[in-house]
Amino acid sequence: MEVAFDDPRAVGLRRAMGEEMAALYGRPRHAVGAEEIDPDSVLVCLLALDGDEPVGTASLRRLRDLVEVKRMYIAPAARGSGLASRLLAAVEERAARVTSRLVLHTGERQRAAIALYEGSGYRPIPIFPPYDRVPESRCYAKELGNRD
Repeated sequence: MEVAFDDPRAVGLRRAMGEEMAALYGRPRHAVGAEEIDPDSVLVCLLALDGDEPVGTASLRRLRDLVEVKRMYIAPAARGSGLASRLLAAVEERAARVTSRLVLHTGERQRAAIALYEGSGYRPIPIFPPYDRVPESRCYAKELGNRD
């Protein structure tokens, strides 16, 4: 479902993501200036629920002339259920309404995310600003096809 970027359930999932990434990388990644998100740049924020429990989120934002997937996160209890693929497909469907190319940034230690993205047709691209300031960055793009 679509929710506001500041929906407390989505915020809670993004907070959990930040904690998980801090443990994985040994420091807070989202405290890096390149990781800040202007809420006005967000095109859509999606939230996945299991009953009433928030279990996944992903957002799209405009970054200069790009449309970017941001803060895609699946709660540990929901991993392995196929939710990540479904959520990514939902984000791509919304992105296809405004662009023919979708980009994203992840980190080299996020192996499951990299496998998901590469398995979904994303291809590595040169690291684009502002992620050139983030150590261990990996950037990807996917051609979504022609818009109507």
